Parts: sequence; C-alpha cells; structure tokens
Amino acid sequence: MTDRFGRTIDYLRISVTDRCNLRCRYCMPEEGVPMLGHKDILRFEEIVAFMRVAASDGIVKVRLTGGEPLCRLGIVDLVRMLLAVPGLHDLSVTTNGILLPQFAADLKAAGLKRVNIGLPSLDPTTYAHLTRLGSLDTALAGLKAAVDIGFDPIKLNVVVLRGVNDDLAPYLDLTRRLPVEVRFIEYMPIGPLGEDHYLVPATELRRRLEALAPLEPADKPDGNGPAQDYRRIPGAPGTVAVIAPVSEHFCPTCNRLRLLADGHLRLCLFGADEIDIRPALRPVVNDEALRALLVRAMQQKPECMPETARHYGRAMGSIGG
Repeated sequence: MTDRFGRTIDYLRISVTDRCNLRCRYCMPEEGVPMLGHKDILRFEEIVAFMRVAASDGIVKVRLTGGEPLCRLGIVDLVRMLLAVPGLHDLSVTTNGILLPQFAADLKAAGLKRVNIGLPSLDPTTYAHLTRLGSLDTALAGLKAAVDIGFDPIKLNVVVLRGVNDDLAPYLDLTRRLPVEVRFIEYMPIGPLGEDHYLVPATELRRRLEALAPLEPADKPDGNGPAQDYRRIPGAPGTVAVIAPVSEHFCPTCNRLRLLADGHLRLCLFGADEIDIRPALRPVVNDEALRALLVRAMQQKPECMPETARHYGRAMGSIGG
C-alpha cells in the first residue's frame, strides 16, 4: 500500500490488550487505565480477518503489542493463526519479558522467531522504581528464556530518562555477553510524566556511548525501522542503536499503521486520528469494507506528526508504542 505522500505502508502494530502486569512511569499512570470489557476487544478471528485483507494489500510485517501482549489469554494461538496468513512475512512480539519463562517455548513452537523486550534499567532499584510492579530478576529471567530458546533477533528497548536510567554502561556490558540489540530510545514527553527535561537527545546518547567504549559500525538489520547508527564493541556478540522519535523524527519514512485492541486503526502514534474497523467486522466480516477502510487510511495518514503531540487521545499503554 502507498499513502498520498508516496510512502510504502507495509507494517502493522497490533495492540492485542490494554492490560499490563507493570505500571511503567513513562507509559501508564499508577492506577492503570480503565480496562476495556471483553466485548470491546477484537476477537482473534477478527484480527486475523483484518490481517488477511491487509496482507493481500501489502502489509507484510506485524508486531504484537499491548499493554502486555502475553497477558492476553490464548496469545500463542493468535501467533499461530497469524503466521498462517498468506503474505505475512514477519511476525514479532514486544513484551516486558516478565511472562517469557512461561511462554517462550510455546511461542517458538508456534513459529515466532523474534522478540523485543522492554528493559528500562539494569539496576534493581531503578527498575523497580520505573516499573512500579516489576523486579529486575524476573525481567532478566525472561531475557534468559528468550536467549535460551533461540529467538533471533532479541531487541532490548530502553526508554532513556535523564537523571533516572541514563547510565548506559551496563547495557554495553550486556552486549559483550549476549547476542542482543540494545536500542536506546528518546523519551517522548507525552506520557504520564510529561516533562521535557527527561529527554536525552539522540546526539547526546551517541556521544555518551562513544565515550564509554570503542565502537565500530555494525550492519543495520533488514527493513526500514526507526533504529539508526548500529554499533558494536569489537568482538562483542551484541549491538547498540539509537531511536530518535523526537529530535530526528522519521515521519518521511514512516511505514506503519496501528490496530488498537478496541478495533480502531490509528494512523500516527502522535496523532489522535483513528478509523473504527469494527463495522466491517461485525456482525459478519466484509472484506471489501475492510479494504475500503485501508484505502481511507492511506488517504488520511498525515505527512508528519502534529507540532504538539501532548494531546494524543490515549494512554501510551493503550496504543502499544
């Protein structure tokens, strides 16, 4: 699919639940968000029906998100169902890792090859502070399960907040030991924290990394994802990269849509514009109506994020990032 600005849209992020077993400070308020009822969330059959149409129109890459996707009952079945969709070439899951010891083997058996794990700190106290409900030992057990089962690649997402978790050295040490891609992500001041002073710009992140260790260029993985400047410590199995959604936004190369758990197709992470696809799924699936909604999405997808992204309509945990 091509939007009105000539960008190829081939990537869909699917939020399968608004529920999460953590309350990360940059993502959700302490009390969480109002939970959707069972009837308000897309059924697996509806997600797959939409994907069959989307894949036939050029969506070849899907990432399952949440909330925490592994909290969705039957998530392994959804992975298996999606991997059977003709034309879908790549499926991945973004998780906080807490439930990976329980699910890693079944997900791999269902055909999943790659995962992203949110790991906001390698310091136990800071991790507990940032996630409110989490323990670093549990998260690291999830990372170990991912490595042991053979997921490849394993990407670690680190949202960097100035003065909170901006010690990058432990992650570099981790790449010396494990074949992981550590992605340092600029904090987007649109979540519950809101304050701009937490932002560490990509230029500063790169400068800090270069001061910590000798880094050599590493091959960028296939695809046009947002991570840039892949580097590695010579001889290390892992890599580091930077994602700069604020200071070096990637709107000109944006290739994605987001399907939210309640059946709304979100056209931009930072914009509140959404298209409700449920009328084309209920009471029966209408492929032509779904295709028409995708055409509408291509016509309405904005050229760039709004100048101010503070009023984005939903909690970040409900969008899936």
